[in-house]
Amino acid sequence: MDAGNVSAIISAAAGISGVLLGNFFVLIKEWWAKRKAVNQNTTYLGIIVVSHLDRFASHCFDVSIDDGTCQGQPAGQDGHYESTTAFPVFSPLELDVDWKLLPKDLMYAILSIPDQQDQLHGKLRGIQEFNYDPPDHPEFFWTRRRGYAVLGLQASDLVKKLRIYAGLPDDAPLPGEWDRDQSMRDVMADLDERERKSRQQ
Repeated sequence: MDAGNVSAIISAAAGISGVLLGNFFVLIKEWWAKRKAVNQNTTYLGIIVVSHLDRFASHCFDVSIDDGTCQGQPAGQDGHYESTTAFPVFSPLELDVDWKLLPKDLMYAILSIPDQQDQLHGKLRGIQEFNYDPPDHPEFFWTRRRGYAVLGLQASDLVKKLRIYAGLPDDAPLPGEWDRDQSMRDVMADLDERERKSRQQ
C-alpha cells in the first residue's frame, strides 16, 4: 500500500472518529440537559404537591377531632351534635405539574385520594339516610372522624415518600414537639376502643 492510500485511510478514519466523538459529546450534553430539567421539574412537582398534601393532612386532622360539639356542648340546635369543620379539599389534577415524572405507584396513590374521599362521603350519606340517630349521631361521627384520620395518615405518608423521591428535606417533628400523625393515630385508637366497649354492652 502506498503512502497516499495510507494517508487517505488515516484521514478518513480521523474524520469518522471526529464525527462520532462529536455526536457522542452532543448526546452526552443533551442527556445532561434533559436530566437537569427532569430533576428541576421533579423538585418543583415535589414542592407543590407536598404543600397541598400536607395542608390536606392537617385539615383531615381537624375533621378527625370534630365530635359534633363546640366547647363541650352540642354544636347544633336543640341539643343536636353537628359538624363544626368543613371537609378538606385536595384536587391534584388542578395542579400544574407533570405527574408522569413520578413512579406509577406513587402517582396512583396520590391521584386516588379524591376517590377514597368520595367513597367515605358515600358511607356518610348512607348513614345519614338510613341510620339517623339523634341527637349525637354516634355512627356518623365515628365514621367521619376515623375515616378522615385514615385519609390524613395516608396523605402524610405520601408526603414523606414524595419528599424522599424529590430530594426535599425531611420535616418530621422533633422529639417532644406536637406530632399531627401521632395525634391522628391516637384518635383512631380512642375511637376503636370506644367501639369495642360499646359492642360489649
